[in-house]
Amino acid sequence: MPLTTPRIAGVDVVRGLALLGMFSVHVFGAFEPDNSPTVAWQLAGGRSSATFALVAGVGLAFTTGGRTPRAGRGSFAAVTARALSVGLIGLLLGYAANAGGLEVDVILACYALLFLLALPLLALRARTLACIALTLGVVAPFLVHLLRGALPEPAFDGDPTLQDVVTDPAGLLGGLLVHGAYPVLAWMAYLCAGLAIGRLDLFDRRAAIRLLGGGLALAATAWLACSLWLFRWGGLERLRRNEFPDATGPHTRDEVLWDTPDGETWWSMISRAPHSTSPFDLLHTLGAATALLAAVLLLTRVTVVRRALLPLAAAGSMPLTLYTAHVLFLATGALNGSPGIQYAVLVAGSLLFAAGWRLSRGRGPLETVVAGAARRAREWERGRGRGRAQGSPPEPPVHRSERTESQDQHR
Repeated sequence: MPLTTPRIAGVDVVRGLALLGMFSVHVFGAFEPDNSPTVAWQLAGGRSSATFALVAGVGLAFTTGGRTPRAGRGSFAAVTARALSVGLIGLLLGYAANAGGLEVDVILACYALLFLLALPLLALRARTLACIALTLGVVAPFLVHLLRGALPEPAFDGDPTLQDVVTDPAGLLGGLLVHGAYPVLAWMAYLCAGLAIGRLDLFDRRAAIRLLGGGLALAATAWLACSLWLFRWGGLERLRRNEFPDATGPHTRDEVLWDTPDGETWWSMISRAPHSTSPFDLLHTLGAATALLAAVLLLTRVTVVRRALLPLAAAGSMPLTLYTAHVLFLATGALNGSPGIQYAVLVAGSLLFAAGWRLSRGRGPLETVVAGAARRAREWERGRGRGRAQGSPPEPPVHRSERTESQDQHR
């Protein structure tokens, strides 16, 4: 199934870039042996996973009506089935990550909860969703900080698995909501922003330009405001004393700036480190992800650029498959002593597989499974609806253009 429109190609390209960024962080890690931050961490840490979540919101908007939201029972059933399927894959993947001793926080269970929490928001328009996203970006970090003391921490180490659903459900929920690397309560900001973007007319050049300007302004404002607090108003030293009291050596400054604080004190709210879940971190990465998406949407309006990026777009069209494959590959320990080669193998393998599969089969393997579950859930709900007394109006029909978007986004 070819990627024929700038809109679909642009979204898939950004998702592909986010995948490669997450791969780099998982391969190269956050810090060098001398405690200086790796290039991968400085460029992609936090930003790649935030972009991944934002584009997930765009895909969710596409599959629920695009510019005309469809929030009937069929859409609810389909999104719920999609969320449960992704969550199941994530919990199964946790076994491999734990067995391989990976320091990788598998994001899929968080995705599942994000999709479920988004159900009440599916009928909202773009402006309302954007306001919710910005509000969450400012307020949610403080709620997360407060609730960490109230909600139970996971009793298990490593990534969650199916076993933890039974043995530690409260800890699993607390871990997903506030304690983990991707606290869902705060990460709803990315999903809401993506939903808002997906409700816009992304074929409109002016919409993309406005997104680019707004994203750059938000990212720059958050970064500069944090810099003022850290470097002009003494925040860096207060952050070091309260969150990194044991930090010593020539790279202490780098550690305080780039390491994720434990969140033991309110001073963690002035950090801009990746995954610090501070307002500065959320708003900067939200703006950066929005600007990246807008820039790629504009670039892929040019046919030669769009064609040159087809392998990356193919990879971005099957993120669940490639994300799962990369965790399984890393869990084997292959090429652990050669991170550069390991990353090259991951990138080349992902691009080649995705391009070949896209040309020969279309939808990615795991995307096919998830889409099938969503389709069956929608059909089941429609079957139940025929047996109900007529009350609420049926969902509006899916127009052909929206159906094409939904099929190509696999979200």
